[in-house]
Amino acid sequence: MDLILAFFLSLLGTKLYISFAKKIGIGQLIKEDGPDLHGYKRGTPTMGGVVFVGVTTVFMIIEGIDWKIWISMVLFSLLGVADDLSSVIRKDAYGMRAGTKFILQILAASIIVGFIDKSSVSFGSYEMNLGWFYKIFAVLLIVGASNAVNITDGLDGLASLVTLSATIPMFTVTMKSAPDRSLLLVSAALLGFLFHNIKPAKVFMGDAGSLALGSYLATSAMENDLEIPLALFGLIFVVETLSVILQVASYKIRRKRIFLMAPIHHHFEMKGWSEERIVFFFTAINLTSSLIALGWLI
Repeated sequence: MDLILAFFLSLLGTKLYISFAKKIGIGQLIKEDGPDLHGYKRGTPTMGGVVFVGVTTVFMIIEGIDWKIWISMVLFSLLGVADDLSSVIRKDAYGMRAGTKFILQILAASIIVGFIDKSSVSFGSYEMNLGWFYKIFAVLLIVGASNAVNITDGLDGLASLVTLSATIPMFTVTMKSAPDRSLLLVSAALLGFLFHNIKPAKVFMGDAGSLALGSYLATSAMENDLEIPLALFGLIFVVETLSVILQVASYKIRRKRIFLMAPIHHHFEMKGWSEERIVFFFTAINLTSSLIALGWLI
């Protein structure tokens, strides 16, 4: 019943949020260095992630789910709200300064990791004790995952569908011991949001949603001993992030670009692929990777 309620509350809540955002002028700004194809998205309501984050958090609290998981989501959603509002107020698409944002992410992640009592990572029957280094690894995992989802959130429905292709297989893995219901709650609420987010998107999740989803995935992975498999469950997030790193490094070192535009989903856009085709292709790849991880772990 909770899953059905989470879905419908997110579905209806997002619809109400769209009307509210239009009235007060919370609209998407387009980066000048982005593809020309995205001009029509200017003004589309953004920061819609607050709806599915809020719905999921309420049900996590009601069900008594590990507080570290929902606190992680809320903290990074609040950080995303600050970034989104900075864009709206300053009327530019870049939000708060990258350095400031990174420091706040480190601080938020450190708060969460401070309450996580573990020191090892595992993959199936393989386990490695990292000792004190685990805390550093965990902070980097949360920050990295939050930025990875944020980078991927560049096409209608892309971040939502890729996340769904990760959360449901991850839940299947947790059924072996203690099923993590939060994965289903996130999936249900995100699916309700997706009805308004598929092309042509009527609302974008913004950093309020993407940063929260990344932080949530990392924290859930830590609580379920899935830190290493998370790279397979979220393969597209990894690929998108690597494409940006490689593009920047190549240009600084060689003064040449590897991709027509980074992140890599823009490369395919520049090659003439439609948004729908890219979203389907990337989601299919991520689902395949998730199923491979699932087969290995169960």
